[in-house]
Order: sequence, then C-alpha cells, then structure tokens
Amino acid sequence: DGFLRGQSLYTFELFPDDIVGLNARVLARNGLKSVTVYDAINDTRNLKVPISTAKAEGMAVSAVTVFTVSPVHTDEYYAERIREMVALGADRVGVKDPTGLLTPERGRTLFPTVMAAAGDRPVELHSHCQSSLAPEVYTEAILAGFHFVHTAVRPLANGASLPAVEDIVERAARLGVATGLDLEAVAQASGYFDWLCLREDKPRGCVAAYDPALYSHQVPGGMISNLKSQLETMQMGHRLPEILVEVARVREDLGYPILVSPFAQYVVTQAVLNVVQGERYRTIPDEVRKYAMGYYGRLA
Repeated sequence: DGFLRGQSLYTFELFPDDIVGLNARVLARNGLKSVTVYDAINDTRNLKVPISTAKAEGMAVSAVTVFTVSPVHTDEYYAERIREMVALGADRVGVKDPTGLLTPERGRTLFPTVMAAAGDRPVELHSHCQSSLAPEVYTEAILAGFHFVHTAVRPLANGASLPAVEDIVERAARLGVATGLDLEAVAQASGYFDWLCLREDKPRGCVAAYDPALYSHQVPGGMISNLKSQLETMQMGHRLPEILVEVARVREDLGYPILVSPFAQYVVTQAVLNVVQGERYRTIPDEVRKYAMGYYGRLA
C-alpha cells in the first residue's frame, strides 16, 4: 500500500492531473495493489483525480479524512467528507489522526456517524499515540464496527507512532472480535526489530505521557523534536513554550488548518517568526499567503 497526499502526491505543491495519472501508472507497474489518499486540508476535490487514476490502473483506493479539533471540525463535517469520498468511488474510507488528538469520548460520537456515512464501504482508522489515548480510541472504533485499524509492531509502536499490534489484538479478543492475524509472524517481526534496536543502539517505542497542551498547539511529536533541536542550535531553546502558545494563536487566525504536512510547517514557521521578530505577522511567508488565498483548497 502507498500513501499519497492527494493532488500533492509526496510534496507540498499541487501537481497537474497528467502527472498524478503518470504516478498511478508507475505505482501499478511496480506492483502496488492499493493506495491510500488524503488531502491535508480535507478539500475532497483534491482527491478526485488521484482516486480515478488509481482505480483506472486497477488499484484499490482507500480515502481518508484528516482529523483535528476545532469549533468547525464537527462530527457532521467529517461525515460529509466521508460521503464525498464514497461518491468519488473510494473502495474504503476512514479517519487519519496524525497527531493523536482523538479521545475515546469523541470517538463514541464520531465513529458511529462515520460508519453511517460510509454505507457499504469498509472503514479504517489511523491514529498516533502522542496523547497516549490511541489504544482506547481503537477500542471505541472496534466497538463501532470499524473494519481496519492501523498498528505497528511493538518495538516501533507507541510514542509518536501507532498503537502496538499485539495490544490491539488483545483488546479485540476481549471484545469478541477475531482479527485473523498470524501472531507467530507478528512475533517474528517484533523480534527482528528488537534485535535491530539492540544492534544499532536505537530506542524502542514507549508509551507517551498524556500532555493536555497537545490539544492547544496540536503540533505532531516529530515536528516538536525537530523544532526544539533547531531552536537549541540558535540558542533559543528556552522560547519553545512561547512558540507553542503562538502556534495555537496563528492556527486560530488562519481558520483552523490541520497541523499535518504541509500546514504544520507553515503555521509553526509563522509562529516562530512572530515570536522571534517581536511583532505578529511582520513577515508572512509566501506559503501562508497562498493558503489564505485558497491556493491549496477550500478552507474549513
């Protein structure tokens, strides 16, 4: 399976339709049987060509809507995005939660709404563990009837990654749901990465501590670590909390973009400039101007 950022494919820019079609032909020729597509701004118009060209090349298509928390991203908002993706011919639909913002409480209202909107299409969930709540969220998805949930083998799971497949299999079993997974093969894969972590002196995935500030700034974990490193290089590491507060303000100013690439980079860059220069919006990057003008798609 391949992940495509809609009309942007693998980058931050929108590509012409013929390039998107060429990409689909190359993927199919290289043996891919399915692709997952999403649009970082949830403008489903940016999924029309990626879906149609992939299906024309004989690949199955899973289309997912990107989750965030804001006053405008309601359960009905997501249901409408799901209905639009069904209308475009997606074989499967789902919810992608790149920052791990979903909570079990939100899942209890959102997931049945998504299931109803999906009709006869299989539904999947992709959620990261940054808030530590993803395993509980997956339990709610299973109870709601979701057909697939995305996981990682234990050495590579948790933290900013996906829930551990071993944990989710146990949860499903307690709910009376058979996964059909080959647990011996899963154990072999986990063992290999355990050995690799040991050989290369790499950290294993560990459960993150719950951080309520995540729901304010919403910056993905990998991006926070990069930002912290860059600020420390400039001897400005002490200003990270101030910048994260500004991130939340900028995001509100810009109409609640989802903090997934490329908009996470745009919002954080603007917040850093606002803080470092001591004047909000003294400098505005071209990408932020283009976002506000609707270049990337319809704003929520």
